[in-house]
Amino acid sequence: MRIVIIGSGIAGTYIANKLKEKDRTLNISLLSDEIYPPYDRIHLCRLVDSSENVNGISIALNPTVRLELNQKIINIDREKKRIFTKDSMFSYDKLIIATGSLPLTLFDIQNISNAAVCRSADDTKRIREGVTKREVVIVGSGPIALELLETLNEMAIVKHITVLVRGKYLYSKDISRDAIKTIEQAYMSNDKVCISYEDEIVEKEVKNSQITLLKTKKLEIENPFLIFGVGIKPNIEPFREILKSKRGLLTNTYMQTEDENIYAIGECAEVETLNFVAGHVKACTLQADCAISHILGIELEEFKREIDIDMLKVGTFDLIEISSTYFTPEYEKVLMSAKAENRIDEYFFNDERLSRFIGINSNVDVAYLANLMKSGKKVDI
Repeated sequence: MRIVIIGSGIAGTYIANKLKEKDRTLNISLLSDEIYPPYDRIHLCRLVDSSENVNGISIALNPTVRLELNQKIINIDREKKRIFTKDSMFSYDKLIIATGSLPLTLFDIQNISNAAVCRSADDTKRIREGVTKREVVIVGSGPIALELLETLNEMAIVKHITVLVRGKYLYSKDISRDAIKTIEQAYMSNDKVCISYEDEIVEKEVKNSQITLLKTKKLEIENPFLIFGVGIKPNIEPFREILKSKRGLLTNTYMQTEDENIYAIGECAEVETLNFVAGHVKACTLQADCAISHILGIELEEFKREIDIDMLKVGTFDLIEISSTYFTPEYEKVLMSAKAENRIDEYFFNDERLSRFIGINSNVDVAYLANLMKSGKKVDI
């Protein structure tokens, strides 16, 4: 069987390796639009500060998988089962799309030399080379932005950083003021970082493909280096006219698209009956396992949403978040704090069921809370 996988991130590499484990006779090709072999995007900040190179964050790939780099998809012929790139054509029996996500920006930065996102190895090079002697401006306050802020704050070549936050919070709008203050203190122990809340870019001046001046609701910033960390979206533009899609490419619970020979997994896929797009590694690998079971016809597994666990380690604090599928904004919250330990535990309940937990410097039993959420049992608040 000829299997072609588009995308060499965690999901694409994982499914290639797992397929080879199940059946080493499979003819598998992995197509990537990058020039680098597979690497772990979770650790991109290590490239920003040069503590690692691309090889240092590489993902192992079964050596019998045919890796094709610098292959940008132009078209897919579903009838003849062919994929076309600029220079090549690949035939398949089964196709797996694992193209991940793209970073969001508030305006087009393609032709602006002093603006960037942080989603690829090339992006990190652009950031590393661009921040010297400039006012670094980070837009956003979610996990991606906070991790990048931590890295840049530690780099000697970065003299000052302004963080623009549209709301009044860091990390999540649901956390307490005490938690926000704790996160703030991790970054603002010196005068290097300024956080501007309820602020956003309203105007920019561009000369010779460079932003010379940024105007926000509250500030004017000259000679900036702008970095967007405002979120991601499924990377599906090459396939929108080929396969049914909404936010992502629509699949069934076996990760099969409307075409019986094409599957989609990871952040580019949307499980239609669940209205679900993956945002965590665990969900991506679970989807891969379901697709494998269907492609090979062994021990069929249907994808089901599970508990999501996020961790963020930044300087003086560790943050952990555990979320269930039934968390909604109509929650009740129990806040527990221990100032001596700089610890804050926030428990969220929906209909007396623990639906979310966010802890800073917490010592909770993560497995216990995850199992409690998974059970859906009501708790005496």
